[in-house]
Parts: sequence; C-alpha cells; structure tokens
Amino acid sequence: MKILVVNYRDRKHPASGGAEKHLHCIFSRIVEKGHQVVLFTTSFPGAPSYEIVDGIEVVRSGSDLLFQLNYAKAFNSLDQKYHFDVIYEDLNKLPLFTPQLSKKPHIIQIHHLWKSSIFSEAFFPVAFGVWLFEKMIPLFYKKSHFLVVSPSTQKELEELGIPSSQINLVYNGADGLPSNVSLPSKKGDYFLWLSRLHRYKGIYTALEAFQIFSKKYPEVKLRIAGGGPLFKKMPDIIKRYGLSGKVILEGFVSGEKKRTLLVEAIGLLQTSYKEGWGLTVIEAGECKTATIASAVPGLVDSVIDQKTGILFPVKNASLCAKAMELFYTDSVRRESLELEAQKHAAEFTWEKAAEETLKMLEWRVASSK
Repeated sequence: MKILVVNYRDRKHPASGGAEKHLHCIFSRIVEKGHQVVLFTTSFPGAPSYEIVDGIEVVRSGSDLLFQLNYAKAFNSLDQKYHFDVIYEDLNKLPLFTPQLSKKPHIIQIHHLWKSSIFSEAFFPVAFGVWLFEKMIPLFYKKSHFLVVSPSTQKELEELGIPSSQINLVYNGADGLPSNVSLPSKKGDYFLWLSRLHRYKGIYTALEAFQIFSKKYPEVKLRIAGGGPLFKKMPDIIKRYGLSGKVILEGFVSGEKKRTLLVEAIGLLQTSYKEGWGLTVIEAGECKTATIASAVPGLVDSVIDQKTGILFPVKNASLCAKAMELFYTDSVRRESLELEAQKHAAEFTWEKAAEETLKMLEWRVASSK
C-alpha cells in the first residue's frame, strides 16, 4: 500500500511529543512490512523539505498557523506523484478535513480531545478555536472511521456524537528495556517528572505537591526532565515555590538518560490535566517504577489505581503529596506497585500496535472497493 500520513509534527520537530513518537513507532514498522509511507507535516528552522526518517518519507511545508491551508493546497500534487491508497490523518491539534479533500479511504487517529482543558493551556481566542473545531468533528467526519489509544478517548468521541461502530481501540506500544539495562536493587533519592513543559501537563501541581512533601522529607529531590515553552521560566518558578536546590532541571534528555532516570526514581509524577494515554506511565513500568498520576481521561486507563500506581484528583496537590509520602516511606507497598507496573507494561508492544493499525488501513482500502 501507499499511505499518506498527515500530522503537524514529525519526531525531529523541536516541539514533538508523544503523538509523534506514536506515529514513528507505528509507521516505521509498517514500512518494514513493505509499505510506502509519506508523512506531510510542518517545517522548522534548519529542516529539509524532504527527508527519510525511520523509513518514512517526510515532506515538510510551512508552519502551524497555515498548515490546514498548506495541506489542502499540497494534497492533489502529492497524490498525483504517489497515488495513495489510503490517508491517515493524525488529528491531535486542529482537524485537517481529510474527508472534504478526497474521496479516498481514510482513517482518523485521535489521541485525546482537549474539550475544556484547552482553556488552561492556550489564550482564549486560540483555545476557543480548538474547542469549536472539536465540536465540529461529527459534522466534517460524519462517515469517517477513527482509531483511539484508550477507552477514555473512545468515550469522549462517543459523547461528541461519533457512533461506537466507527471507533476502533488500538493501544500504544512500549519500547521494552534493552538487554544491557539492569535494574538497581535500591531506588535513588528523587521523584521524576517527565514531559514537555506545558501548563496542561500540570507542572504547577507537581511543584506544589513536592513543596508540601519536601517540608517533611527535605533530603528528597524532584527531577524535571523535558523541554517546552515553560522551560526558560522554570528557574524563577522553582524559586517562587521556595524549592531552589531541591528541584533539578534536566532539560530534554536522550532515550538512554530517560531510562536511567526512570529506573532510579522513587516514582514518576504524571500530573497532567489531560492525556490520551500516558506513554511515560508505561515507560516507567518497564523500568519497574510506579506512577502517581492525575485521575483524568487517559491516565485512568494507563494507571490501574492502587495496583500499578496511585491516582489522585486532578490539581489536588495535597493528595499527590500524600501518595508521594507513601511511596517514600512504605517500601513494601511501593515495591508491590512497581512489580505490577512492570507486568502491566509488558502487555503493550509497538509491533502489536503497528499490526492492528495496518489491519485497519487494509480494511479501509478493501471496504472502499
């Protein structure tokens, strides 16, 4: 098959995140199975307009602001060049209206819907636009078939008006630990917060919880790994919380460094206001590290409360701090959670996710004939 994938980012983009990791982990494997995959995406400073990344032909054009228009303008010429059999739209920012541009079979991938949480992340005009476009999905994608990564996202789509018969659940995969990585017999002296630094990722909740926790346990550190819009402001933010010297900013970390941080962490803090699934939860589990997470859509699926981790009400820093205290003081309970988290993570593979995605794409092509 010849597959067109459309997404705002590829994994090399400075602002790439979980959606882009998902895309490349899935479609690099589909390429290995003998299919041709072309990704149309935005550009960024220093990026070539055409590049092969993980076997995927990446075509870059323009910025976020005009991406919907650029895709609409470029589609016909791309299709004339490649003669695509199917289109895969990764709808994780604004919809690109694939069904309106072509009668070709297509699949719409959705990681999560922003709903009202977008107003915590973006300025009102932008937030309102995203919120409004989501409300319009049933209108423009009335006959489309969707792939989602969690039961929570499936429920959100159904609440929006998409019939369950048009939604298929394909869980995210996990990388698996390299054979040369050994797990320590003893944890380090820190909790880990791992994500891009956006407001909706809940960094302020994590800092407030750690501030409460640190008053009783000043010897413990908080490590923050990840770049993002708030990174440059973090030293001042940390100072305002009175946590200078107790919070360590790691910045963007390599895969190897990330594993090292996860393996030695007392626990992972996942304080987002919104997630589609929570890849870092499964990555932590692979490293035999349990997670303390917000009880929000996506995370209530990747974290099994009181079994693979502990869920707390979103933005409730005091209950997050209480969970941190349990992790730190009750090693028997924490080790039980860690063992279950490791078992849970082993259930997810990118190979399985790629196979299920490919089956859906093949089904869409066959059913359109």
